Amino acid sequence: MTILIVGGACQGKREYAQKAFGLNEREILPWNEEREGASCIADLHLRVRACLEKGLTQQEVLEKLLPFCRGKIVLCDDIFCGVVPLDAMERQWREVTGRLLCLLAQEADTVIRMQCGLPQAIKGELP
Repeated sequence: MTILIVGGACQGKREYAQKAFGLNEREILPWNEEREGASCIADLHLRVRACLEKGLTQQEVLEKLLPFCRGKIVLCDDIFCGVVPLDAMERQWREVTGRLLCLLAQEADTVIRMQCGLPQAIKGELP
């Protein structure tokens, strides 16, 4: 089962995932680590950025991260509001992250939007 939790920075995504799904810290994979046994991926947006900084194309990022996220609880900041960045890399980061989230949301069993610490199911049902 894939669960996508999105929302702005510091909106309670991690805390909600821990409480709702009974996760401990060891089960949450930080964006800059790769190891087996994690059932939750934190800060997907930063993982996308790291891939782009290594020179991966949009297609390569999608091919790498989409399968990596399947069957997990995925936490990602909403980086799409506000002024469009002047920097090309910043724009690419927003676009690739957005495309990845669209694909994940299509496949996910549940998509939850967090705002002010409150979860809202936009696909499926809250646990």
